[in-house]
Amino acid sequence: MSLDTIPVVDLAPLISGEEGAQAKAAAEVKAACDSVAFFFVKNHGVPQEMLDGIIEESARFHAQPEEEKLKVRVGKDILGYNPPGGQIQRTSIYNKNTRRETSASYYCRRQLADDHPDQIAGEVWTHENRWPENLPGFRENVQAYFDALDGLVHHILPLFSISLGMGPDFLNQHAAFSPANPNLRLLEYVPQEPDQDNLFGIGPHSDFSCITILNQGPSRGLDILLPDGEWVAAPMLPGHLLVNTGAFLTRWCNDAIPATPHRVINETGKLRHSVAFFVATRSDVVVECMPSCQGPDNPAKYEPTNYADYIAAIRKVTYDIAD
Repeated sequence: MSLDTIPVVDLAPLISGEEGAQAKAAAEVKAACDSVAFFFVKNHGVPQEMLDGIIEESARFHAQPEEEKLKVRVGKDILGYNPPGGQIQRTSIYNKNTRRETSASYYCRRQLADDHPDQIAGEVWTHENRWPENLPGFRENVQAYFDALDGLVHHILPLFSISLGMGPDFLNQHAAFSPANPNLRLLEYVPQEPDQDNLFGIGPHSDFSCITILNQGPSRGLDILLPDGEWVAAPMLPGHLLVNTGAFLTRWCNDAIPATPHRVINETGKLRHSVAFFVATRSDVVVECMPSCQGPDNPAKYEPTNYADYIAAIRKVTYDIAD
């Protein structure tokens, strides 16, 4: 796949506040969303040592003995460790996924200090993550990466907002993103033999949330389904982050932006690690079709809903979680 297919958006002028930089970047994002709905960002402000470091933390977590990882096993809140075979993309319309996925994951969400008023009150944008006990520095390093990506989101959301005709402040100032509801996923993929029938690290699917910011790590494995129906390998660009859209944003904008299908097959012959940052809305805020994305000849296709109700049905059939 060439960079003509997956464009690169340079965020340096935007972050430095250059005149016209936001409009230019938004136009590039719109062009990407009108084609493959994936794009790279460079000069995004996340240091290379942090990009490398979170991949190392993923490897360090997954290298623990299984009994240690199972001490923080994922629950119905989808926080903690999900072992290999713990999920399958049963809701996918792009492939009949019949075999459990071979990847393993560690999930965490926004967690404020224990004495923070919102944490004490149990607000919906706070969580109690399942942190491993025997990995010194893991929690601190993971939270630092989470905060860095959380900050980057505030630069990226206006680009989507402008591209959808809603002006730069619509998404950042919407109650659904006050605050946003990100989920950080540290992934490990075991090696696969080529051409194994219907076996994937992650099966063909579209992401569930609004946008995803992916740190691919040092080795490839991600494939993207182009509009012409061809599966192609995503390029590897060191220091770049890969951004794609999710199905909840597609629903919110009345299909104006697609949620591009993708999959992961690890044929590198070695363990592969990547880290995905899924940006969703607050679970309690109902969203309805954006005014710019509907009209007399294009009525709203989806009923208003909140993210909690939307994701509940998906989780029920995607994850195998014990009661």
